[in-house]
Amino acid sequence: MVMFKLRTVFTLCFVICAASFAGKASASPKSVTYCIDPAWVPYEMLRNDKHVGISADYLKLVGELANLNFKLVKTDSFRQSLEYVQTGRCMLISMLNSSAHRNVYLDFTVPYFQSPNVLIARDAKVMYQGLEGLNNQLVGVAKDSFLADYLTRYYSQLSLQLFESEGEGLRALSSGDVDVFAGALLSINSELNKMNMQEMAIVGYAEPYNSLRMGVNKAYPELVARINDAIERIPEAARVDIYKRWSNVKRQYHQDFRLAVLGIACVAVILATLFWRRNIMRRYSRELRSKQEEMENLQSVLLEKNRMLEFLSSHDTATNLYNRNFMLHRAEDEVSRFNRFHIAATLILFDFSTQNVRPNPGDKPFSEEGMRELARVCLRSVREVDIAGRWSAEQIIILCPQTPIAASKILAERLKDAIETHPRDDIRLLPFSIGLAALQEGETFADWYERASQALYLARRHHSGKVMIAET
Repeated sequence: MVMFKLRTVFTLCFVICAASFAGKASASPKSVTYCIDPAWVPYEMLRNDKHVGISADYLKLVGELANLNFKLVKTDSFRQSLEYVQTGRCMLISMLNSSAHRNVYLDFTVPYFQSPNVLIARDAKVMYQGLEGLNNQLVGVAKDSFLADYLTRYYSQLSLQLFESEGEGLRALSSGDVDVFAGALLSINSELNKMNMQEMAIVGYAEPYNSLRMGVNKAYPELVARINDAIERIPEAARVDIYKRWSNVKRQYHQDFRLAVLGIACVAVILATLFWRRNIMRRYSRELRSKQEEMENLQSVLLEKNRMLEFLSSHDTATNLYNRNFMLHRAEDEVSRFNRFHIAATLILFDFSTQNVRPNPGDKPFSEEGMRELARVCLRSVREVDIAGRWSAEQIIILCPQTPIAASKILAERLKDAIETHPRDDIRLLPFSIGLAALQEGETFADWYERASQALYLARRHHSGKVMIAET
């Protein structure tokens, strides 16, 4: 009987210890590597090899709420951080704006911090109603910033000067090399205080706001929902404390009452007569300004909608490649250029079949996400000057301006190798063929495309993965 009781006690102790160990194991936080911009004060920075700033405070809160252990991967610049997260050396970037280019390789969380962009000038007498108020001014901007990409894409009429950093741009503004500098409010204010540039002043706001969030490598989609849930649960008081801790923007008002006193002394009698008229004029002026601001806001919204419509009209919604109509116009332009200047051009037809791409029995058919990945492979394989578009459901066309057939053959082989060595089975096992044709004297685009199609037909007859050049 005593032996039975002892055995029962030992069993209960073992079960309790095992349960305690399992509870501790399940409570251990998941390790997540991340990169930052090491010199974006006060948003985020490295100080004595330690991550500090607004994003560091938010990462600490998110780590506690989502049970995540964030581990910093040090980089020398924001550009290197983007390369690290794209190649998988870190799993996420802690603070950045989303953009069409970054959406290719990153999934973004919900925004957790917003900050305006501002225009800085040496003379505060002129105020600008946003970017539309800039006409002939030379505008400076940090080249790796989201604002630089935004201005290049949507404000091509502006004269831009790109700088390595906001500090370098502000020094150029101080010396008169640029007229206006655009950047994030908090980092601009930090740089001005550090360099003691008291003559600089904010002369307007630059749309859009910085809607800062975390960018997660697409290989870790489960992190996005987990981090989003933590961000939503951050208390408002904690957000306010973080903003107060890192916001050192100070407004200074300089008023000189001497001229006012002198004016009052000189026109005291006139003011008594014109008081009623002045009040009426002020009221009408306020109403007029209000209507003007409303019209400007509506014009800005309309302009943004027009830009969005322009993008959608020229791109394929499934792959973000250019669509057939856009490619047809560009090809006709290239034919006209060839007829005038006799500059070489090559057409690459990439044909593939997604009907039976199932590496293992029971796998799902080729998905839309697979099509987007295939488009990304094409874009990574060609050069920036090349133009890739979706010609049909299972054909991608690549236009290579100023490129002889030999150089285009190298691009086609690079695309072939990228597909055959892709880590995803559905991409690597995709049946495909590639045909090339160099533009010849007197050809129309239809003739050019027909010869490329004949080369594609010959490649398809051999076997999958063949590259063929059209006969001259």
